[in-house]
Amino acid sequence: MEINNQQIETMVTEFVTKSKELGLKVTPQRTAIYKELAKTDQHPSTEMIYKNIKDYFPNISLTTVYRTLETFEKHGLISVVNQLYNAARYDANLTPHHHIVCVECKKIEDIYDSSVNYTKIDNKIQDYEVVGYSVLFNGICSSCSDK
Repeated sequence: MEINNQQIETMVTEFVTKSKELGLKVTPQRTAIYKELAKTDQHPSTEMIYKNIKDYFPNISLTTVYRTLETFEKHGLISVVNQLYNAARYDANLTPHHHIVCVECKKIEDIYDSSVNYTKIDNKIQDYEVVGYSVLFNGICSSCSDK
């Protein structure tokens, strides 16, 4: 799914509004980190985001980007796709969807398939209250399988 400028601006506006509702400071750095995440469907790592905004904010540290992403995730502004190979990958797209990861090149893609949704679950499993779930498929992408 390609993300156009209008969609990005809408996502950023909603991010700012929700951040304010949650009592979070909306700084230029936080907005830039979110926008960097919102403009791609590539599920970047913290390091990727840091590398891309370092030119605009030369004094920002990698630690700041890590902490900011953790704050966003904690408040439900973004999601962590997975802990893939010791590197969390992030997603600003909060619409219901799942992911598939290429085990060769580590590319992550979105899957929009309602047949995968697990809607017959009770809101309790054992001693847990279910607050959400995610499905992660592993495979080999066509680029890697052609090699």
